[in-house]
Amino acid sequence: MSRINTRISLLNSYNANESKIDFNKLQPLDNEELSSWWRMVPGARRFTNNAADAVEKHCAAAAHLPQVDLEGFVRMLADKISRRHVSQIVEIFEYDEKGDIEDFVTALTERFASNFLRDFTKDSPMTDVADQNACGGYVIIVKLKRKVKWLTSAVVDFNKGMHNSTGSIIFVTCEDNPPPSLARLSDYLTPYDVQFFAINLLENSKLTTQEKLYTSTLAAKLSGQSAILAKNLAKVELLTEGVDFVKKIVPNFDERVFSRAVWECQAQFLLPTLEQLRGKLIEKNFVRLRHILPVTDEFGKLLTDPWDMELRHLHFYGGNAMVFQPRDWDILELAYQARNELSHLTTIDLQRLERLFAFAE
Repeated sequence: MSRINTRISLLNSYNANESKIDFNKLQPLDNEELSSWWRMVPGARRFTNNAADAVEKHCAAAAHLPQVDLEGFVRMLADKISRRHVSQIVEIFEYDEKGDIEDFVTALTERFASNFLRDFTKDSPMTDVADQNACGGYVIIVKLKRKVKWLTSAVVDFNKGMHNSTGSIIFVTCEDNPPPSLARLSDYLTPYDVQFFAINLLENSKLTTQEKLYTSTLAAKLSGQSAILAKNLAKVELLTEGVDFVKKIVPNFDERVFSRAVWECQAQFLLPTLEQLRGKLIEKNFVRLRHILPVTDEFGKLLTDPWDMELRHLHFYGGNAMVFQPRDWDILELAYQARNELSHLTTIDLQRLERLFAFAE
């Protein structure tokens, strides 16, 4: 199974896997959402495609993903294999035993190859399994219930003899510290994957386009790489109720982390909007602004052209000269205060946020 060599770091500082979230209390993904995650989200789709490629090549591979994603991955992988018309029977083998690789092979062959006779001249029992084609005709998805030390060698050794095999093995684990050779779902996903998933969940909501983009981005920042957490957070209430809504989902959520994520989202979406608003105010009031120039601001910058004026210049010099009509002044006041607050790491309240989003539509 191929991997992305460079690990992609998430933008958010909240890691769902490190928090003590009871996923059993979260609303699970339904069949449509499960399909959307594994088929449409680029990183998750590439992950399952690589697993399916390993099946077609009759080799072994190992996949690491959170426990909450195990069932969905196995289901989608089986479906993807069937769509490729791979003539192998998909079987799930849950392995929860202690012991070494010899013990695993014994359990595996007792179920799938009762006529298997271990050739102890072979260094590895997994190479022996492949050489004898003991898994022929099967796609065996091994769900490891506990951490095993032999996982990497099992994959490597099976693939040494895979030229004789017509079967394949996919090991799936959610252990805390998987071997470095594993293909990790986390290496395939980016924050934009989760945002893409979240905005699809908001597609039929009453939110405006700008509000959907903002809310899905915030949900992605708070969810890390968890599809099920994104599903529970990507709702209208995330915008309207804020941290109170989040704490209904994750009671121990750190409010400081939430505030930081909100600020990042507001800066991402509002700063371009404020610049657009500045340009429109200058264009509309260009002649009147030109009459009050040139001026030198408090930092010694000489302003000779209205287009050189920042929001603070428009607010101070334009305000003192009463350049703007009441409606334009209200908009400028809103933009100026929002810009100041964002510059001081302060978030904008919902009422003003909605007014600015309405301008951006």
